[in-house]
Amino acid sequence: MPNLRPFLAAVTAALAGSLLTVAVAEPASAALGAIRGASSGRCVDVPSASKTNGTQVKLYDCNGGSNQQWNYTSGRQLRAYAGTKCLDAYNNGTTAGTQVVIWDCGGGTNQQWNLNGDGTVTNVLSGLCLDANGGGTGNGTAIILWTCNGGANQRWNSTTGGAGCPASGGITYTLNRASAPTADQTDSYNRITEAMNLALTVYNCYLNVSKSLSIHYVPSVPTADGNYNGTIRFGAKSTMVQATAMHEIAHTLGVGTYSGWASRVSNGRWTGANALNQLRTLDGNSSAVLYADGAHFWPHGLNQASEATSADEFVRNVKMVAALRQDMGL
Repeated sequence: MPNLRPFLAAVTAALAGSLLTVAVAEPASAALGAIRGASSGRCVDVPSASKTNGTQVKLYDCNGGSNQQWNYTSGRQLRAYAGTKCLDAYNNGTTAGTQVVIWDCGGGTNQQWNLNGDGTVTNVLSGLCLDANGGGTGNGTAIILWTCNGGANQRWNSTTGGAGCPASGGITYTLNRASAPTADQTDSYNRITEAMNLALTVYNCYLNVSKSLSIHYVPSVPTADGNYNGTIRFGAKSTMVQATAMHEIAHTLGVGTYSGWASRVSNGRWTGANALNQLRTLDGNSSAVLYADGAHFWPHGLNQASEATSADEFVRNVKMVAALRQDMGL
C-alpha cells in the first residue's frame, strides 16, 4: 500500500488547478480521503460520526464514512465533514500524549499538519507525530501526538486514487447555481455541496461507475428526487444531507428508474439473485428478504435519512446498489 509521498504530488496538482465542477471555499483543498494506519490497516475515525468539538479521533475499520474522509488544504489543515471540522492538537498541546481531536477550524498552528514523504504526519506547532497510542492496532485505539520515532504506528497511508478502496468510481456532479444567489440559495448550495461531496466519497470508493450528474435547488420540490438521466433536485433543506443524496444518486444509477427494474419486482420482493445474496451476506442472515416496490428497496435503501445509523450503513447502501445494477444488467 503506498505511503503519502505519491499523494503529495497529487495535492500540489489539485491545488494548482481544481478539477471540481463546483466552487471550492477557501482555503483551497484536495481530497486526501481516508488516513489508514500502516501497521493496523485501520482508519483515523471520528467516533460515532460526532461533530462535537473536542471529540478525540481513534482507529476504526475503514468504511468510507464521512467521519473518515479528510481534505488537505493549502493552509495545511486536515478538514473533515466537507471542511467544517479540523484535525486539532487539543488545547494547543505540544507535549507527547496530547490528544488529537476535531474542532472548529480556526487557522492556528495546532491545526496545521505536514504530510511527510516517509508516511508520517507531523503537527506544525509541536513537531510531534500523529501516533496510534501505545502501538495499538485495534478498533478504538486513541490517536495522540508523540515524539517521532520511526514506528509503524506513526506511518499513515492515503486511500486517494483507489488504494484501500475496492473501486475507483468516476461519478461527478455540477451544481447549477443562480448568477446572483439569494441568502436562501447560498445556504442551500452549501448544504447540497456538503451532502453530495460526502455521498460521492463513498460511492466512488465502492462502485466502479462513471456518470455526470446535474444538481438543482428547486424549492417547489417537496423533498428531493433523482432521475436516470442524471438529474437530482433538492427542495426541502431537511433533504440536503448525505443519506438523501445517496438515495437520489441511487435513482440516477437505475434504482426504480431503469427499464429493467419493474420486471425484477414480484409481490413486493426483489427477485434478482445478486442483490438478494448481497443482502444476506451483509446481514449475515441466509433467509433475509429484499423488499422492493416501483421505486425503492429496503433494507439499506436509505429511504429515510434516519436509516443512516452509522457510517457502515452508507457502505451497505452502495454495495446493494451495485448488486441491484448487476441484476438489471447494468
